[in-house]
Amino acid sequence: MPAVPRGYTPGRSALTGAGNDAGPRQVDLPAGGFQRLVLRFLGLPLLLLIGPSMVFAAALLATSEPVLNRWILGVAGVGVTFSCVKLARHESRSHERARRDLRRLEATGVTGTAEIHAVRPTSLGEESGVELDLLVSGPGFDPFESTSRCRDHHALTVGTRLNVVVDPTDRLYAIVP
Repeated sequence: MPAVPRGYTPGRSALTGAGNDAGPRQVDLPAGGFQRLVLRFLGLPLLLLIGPSMVFAAALLATSEPVLNRWILGVAGVGVTFSCVKLARHESRSHERARRDLRRLEATGVTGTAEIHAVRPTSLGEESGVELDLLVSGPGFDPFESTSRCRDHHALTVGTRLNVVVDPTDRLYAIVP
């Protein structure tokens, strides 16, 4: 089996996640330690301070501005704060769901293989990647088809077999290096 480098492992894209609630679903891998550190200690506090700073400026500092401008700045500050809080909650929930799924796979998962049946170019937001049609099979569950989106790599060709861990009860799976 060809080895796929860690940076190119299917499932590391923010847009990964094939199937729906009734079908197979690939685990979204949680962000790495450094990425979470930067988001938690630099990005999030900065974003959460922008909105309140705008409200403070509208209420106390912009006294020479017309009332309409002050209202616009204050409402924009509240909107920015609300949006940042929603973003933080979404990121936290996504990370916890990914960790919960990985713990479940570690406890109940069985090893299997995913054979690539088709490779199509696709967009992964700002970068280009590939969409893989996979046939996932292994002991203890019926084979099923799924789709995975990831960055392109020369080892990802039709016929390549990748290692997977599958929860046979609901076909949750993760591609492992």
